[in-house]
Amino acid sequence: MRYVSGIMPLFMTIISLAIVVIEWITLTITKKIESHKEGIVNISSAALTYIPIFITNKLITISLMFWIYQYRLFDLKFDWYVWILAYIGYDFMSYAIHYLSHKVRLFWCIHTVHHSPKEMKASVAFRGSFAEFILAPHLTLWLPILGFHPLLIIIIDGIGQLYGVPLHLNQHIFPDSKYSGIQKFLITPSVHRLHHAKNDIYLDRNYGLTFRIWDYLFQTSQVELQQEKPIYGISKNINSENLLVSQTDEFIELWQDIKNAPSWLDKIKYLVMPPGWNYINGGYTAENIRNNALLKL
Repeated sequence: MRYVSGIMPLFMTIISLAIVVIEWITLTITKKIESHKEGIVNISSAALTYIPIFITNKLITISLMFWIYQYRLFDLKFDWYVWILAYIGYDFMSYAIHYLSHKVRLFWCIHTVHHSPKEMKASVAFRGSFAEFILAPHLTLWLPILGFHPLLIIIIDGIGQLYGVPLHLNQHIFPDSKYSGIQKFLITPSVHRLHHAKNDIYLDRNYGLTFRIWDYLFQTSQVELQQEKPIYGISKNINSENLLVSQTDEFIELWQDIKNAPSWLDKIKYLVMPPGWNYINGGYTAENIRNNALLKL
């Protein structure tokens, strides 16, 4: 088990990179790719993200997981059903953290890097913030308290991260019309691409990683509308081909808002309230935008 968990990150990285390379070659040959520069920024962001996350995971997160496991509520083993329960728990944590990444301004500053590309392709899965280490550990950190062994969770995490890579496949590689039956139950590339769309009606929908049950349960599910083709990226126009801009733009804007806020309470609210909120009139959030779009249907 320790040997498997040790080679898991390397194995998953190799497969993930293979998916990216095969897709890139296919899109290049068929002349379906729009921006090579965005792909370079995607991979550069991955390199920027990997070092702090690697250090955090190796030196802190995994150690904490083993410490927390000592105080587990249940004594679960490695039976087949435990693996299924562990993945369900992991998938829920993924949904919850993803949801908070859109609803808490500070977390959105981290997550917006992943949403900034204007073209969907597998390398977008690697596009993360330099501050990703603040959120990433919580995917796995608290699962050992339920009795799931940390080594089991490490393997589950590798499987989940690998599943997330093909979810970002370009629509020319994985057309929207395919596997419509499967996507009623599972998150597919077609479903996840809507999550990356900046169309008003698609904002803050389809947070799930693997199972759609969480989106159904918390009423965040959205199907593609025939009259509304997804347009990818974020609502405001930034240079998604610039590594520095995509990594820092939201943090700079947040800092300006905090500086201009008149009270300490308002300053704190800018950190924890949804993107778009302001202290003057409550602002205009993604929820407001989407609700107005629904009224026009």
